Amino acid sequence: MYPGNSGFASRLRALAKMLHMGLPIRCVAIDGNGGYDTHENQAATLTANLTQFSQALRAFQADLEGRMENGVPLAERVIVHVWSEFGRRPAENGSGTDHGAAGASLLMGAPSNLAKGMEGEFTGVATLDNHQNLRMSTDFRSVYKTLLEDWLGGDISGVLPNASQFANLGLIKT
Repeated sequence: MYPGNSGFASRLRALAKMLHMGLPIRCVAIDGNGGYDTHENQAATLTANLTQFSQALRAFQADLEGRMENGVPLAERVIVHVWSEFGRRPAENGSGTDHGAAGASLLMGAPSNLAKGMEGEFTGVATLDNHQNLRMSTDFRSVYKTLLEDWLGGDISGVLPNASQFANLGLIKT
């Protein structure tokens, strides 16, 4: 059941219906709910936004698992990639935490290689970079390369400059 009063959940519900109708959709971008550039009342705002976001994603996945396509759940052909365009610095600045590096990237869905577990590692707060940011352990371009090559089956050379520099992470079941 999709959470009420959420534009994000409504957009996911509509997407599930369009996918079930057989529309030739290969890739969709949907902004998440709320604002994540929180500086005031960060703990409460972030908690509320992430709760609503995760409930909408859980409902979307359940919706896809319940919709059948030739006897196979629609979820078998959908991957959700969630990412943040920025991370947060670990130190508080009086009103929360400031923009930082090492944002999150998560995959959800049956075709993702969930058995693989987590790619990268939490680098900890003891060894920050020169700007007091968390250190990145997996380059986002490797995630993009993997999705472009293994999920969308496209030629990435025109999409990702210097694509050969980045690893394919094996995030998609083959």
